[in-house]
Amino acid sequence: MSDATEPSSDGTSPSSTTRRRIVGGRDLPQAIAVGALLAFLFLGSLVWHPAAFTIVVGGLTVIGYVETGRVLRTVDLHLEVAVAVVATLVMLFGAYQAGHAGQAVGVAVLLVGGILAQLADGGRQDVVRTLGVTTLLGLWVGFLASYAVLLVNRPSGGTLVGFAVVGAAIFTDIGGYAFGVAVGRHRIAPSVSPNKTWEGLLGGVLTCVVLLAVLLPRFGGLFTWQTAAVLGAACGVASFVGDLTESMIKRDLGVKDLGEVLPGHGGVLDRVDGILLALPVGYYVVELLV
Repeated sequence: MSDATEPSSDGTSPSSTTRRRIVGGRDLPQAIAVGALLAFLFLGSLVWHPAAFTIVVGGLTVIGYVETGRVLRTVDLHLEVAVAVVATLVMLFGAYQAGHAGQAVGVAVLLVGGILAQLADGGRQDVVRTLGVTTLLGLWVGFLASYAVLLVNRPSGGTLVGFAVVGAAIFTDIGGYAFGVAVGRHRIAPSVSPNKTWEGLLGGVLTCVVLLAVLLPRFGGLFTWQTAAVLGAACGVASFVGDLTESMIKRDLGVKDLGEVLPGHGGVLDRVDGILLALPVGYYVVELLV
């Protein structure tokens, strides 16, 4: 694709109204629009009702699985991905209906279903690898995502806690990017994600801690500034590790994004990688301290 500022074939430059700002290989206005739509869908369902939120999370995870299945199509794991999808839906709606017991049922479906999938395939030679992929998908996406349902289903303050944990991941991402661009010098894992630096990590976590410590005590009296700061630090670090984890997976698969369903953003899992790991960490921090 030609650069947006390149003259047209008749020698004239495109008007400013038709130029499209491309940043990092992505169409920035399009990315902002899609991001706003996702935020509206996600946060709107969170405020509306836990059941609506569970349905939205379930829909997004299924889309993420479909995208990941396409990336893995060269190793013929269609049945294994289907098992992970079913197990994830059981985890999500099980968590909504029965809490941790529902989660456990979903994990059992994942493990038993993974083994049955191997038998249905006639006993593949690469059992360890395919079982590993099935289990990784189900636990990384489904099990972690089910903590979002547990968070919003808390007896008190579920919506606020859900906002806090998701916000923590977003604040860390924004702060990490800003500090990384401004003062980032020392790279954390150059072979995995060359742009991630220690300065960006510290700046992102600090941004998250400060914002949560200032904002959360103002709503509902559930958090003190100290507990909000601890939540921010824990979720900030977890979010960064989640982001780095997906970077490792994508590098191993040789892809830039795990999907392309979200214009300007990549795939669903590319957008929620940091949030996924922050969910269980945030859940247990709140359970212990709030």
